[in-house]
Amino acid sequence: MVSLFFLFTSVPSIHASNNSQQEISAEEKQQIFEKFKVLQREICSIRASVNQEKQMTALKEKVHVEGMVLMAKPNLLRWDIERPERSITVIDGEKMTVYHPEVKEAQVYALSENIIARNTVSFFATALSGNLSEMEKKFTVTVFRAEDGLVFKLVPVSKMLSRYLSAVFIYYDEGTGMPRSFRVTTPKGDETLTKLSNMRINPALSPETFRLQLPGDVWITNRTEQSNN
Repeated sequence: MVSLFFLFTSVPSIHASNNSQQEISAEEKQQIFEKFKVLQREICSIRASVNQEKQMTALKEKVHVEGMVLMAKPNLLRWDIERPERSITVIDGEKMTVYHPEVKEAQVYALSENIIARNTVSFFATALSGNLSEMEKKFTVTVFRAEDGLVFKLVPVSKMLSRYLSAVFIYYDEGTGMPRSFRVTTPKGDETLTKLSNMRINPALSPETFRLQLPGDVWITNRTEQSNN
């Protein structure tokens, strides 16, 4: 489930030399966040194609993931993965459901009881809004200006979050204030790169989009875990 938190991470700019990036001043950083706040004020939802590449220290080969993500403020998300294995992840504001239709298995997590699920929702909402004050509640935020946009480097301040994350790099389009891609690194040396493309702003989304009705024969594999909480 932690991998969902790493959803957002353009691969070409990920490995850009530090010489091509210049840290901006605190004053300019505040101006950028104010600009993003205005740009994103009318954005209520997005739809985008997702192409993700995972480099795991435990695996020799990179893992490539393709799918589509839908997000709606304040706390709704749906991520449909088509490859390598089909799965559907839905956050409906109260719970997170991860469904694997090919094997008829699912995991259901209450946001109120699961800290990773809550952090997932919080991270997506913060990335969409570009809210500096919200980001700085959990991360030390440094902003760099690169040739193709702005790079936000987020380093977790809490020991709990540091167990899962070393840093998150968010690549923003300065003209729209929307994230284009993300890179996430972990203390174990794992790295996840995620690129968003074909982005649509404010698509018409039915409330049913964020409601996942599981078939009756699906095995909830974390049911024992839930009953122990």
